[in-house]
Parts: sequence; C-alpha cells; structure tokens
Amino acid sequence: MDTTLIAFLLVAAARITGLPPVAVEELPSFVALAPSELERQVCPDGGNGCRGIAAYFDALHYRILYRDTLDLEQPLDHSFLLHEIVHVLQHRQFGNGMYADCKATLRTEAQAYRAQNAYLRTYDQWAYVGVALNYAACSG
Repeated sequence: MDTTLIAFLLVAAARITGLPPVAVEELPSFVALAPSELERQVCPDGGNGCRGIAAYFDALHYRILYRDTLDLEQPLDHSFLLHEIVHVLQHRQFGNGMYADCKATLRTEAQAYRAQNAYLRTYDQWAYVGVALNYAACSG
C-alpha cells in the first residue's frame, strides 16, 4: 500500500470531517482481497448485503479490507479508502458506540459518505456514493 496516498487520505478525512487525526502509523493495516474473498470476509453467511462492496473497516481485527481490483491511481477508487479511514477516525473518537444502535450506525455511515462525496467533488468527479443511505430508516 502506498503510504503517501494513505497519509494524504488521512489528512483529507480529518480535514473534511473535523475528527481528530491520528498518526499514519496508528492506522490499521490495509489488506487487498479478491472481490469474492472480500465479500466472504465481510459477510461470511452470504446474503446480498456485501455484493459489490469496495472496502470495509474491520474494527474487530483493526484492518481495512479492500478490493484488489481498485485502481488506486483514480480518485473514485481511492475515495473508498478515505471512507474507511473516516470510520477509523470515528472509532478512535467514539469506540464501538459508533455502532451502538441503528441511528448511531446511520449517522456514522452518513458522515463517511459525506466525506467521501466532498472528497470526490474536489476532483470534479461526477460520482455520488451512498445514495441508498437516503432511504434507510430505523424501526421504532
């Protein structure tokens, strides 16, 4: 993994979100996996929830998993790593409380998607990620 890119994404994630940064050395390891293996690692029971997943912050094992097919020269592709770095910063700030309940989880994801989209706009990217989150709701 290119440490220069990771350091750049870390600074961008902290700047965009306002979350306290961490030293690059304190970031989790980055693990490239084939798409099918990434889906299996994130959703071992199968299901459609992991179809097409690009990256995932595995808080339990403190690592970021990502598709080995991502072109990390492209802002759209490396924006998925920025999204996961936001989750790392959230985890450092709030611990597992970031996933305490449905509403906390939606806030956590919304902040990461806002950061990812803000980052993409700086590169004049037309992509908009996280659209499905607009339709997510918590019961009760």
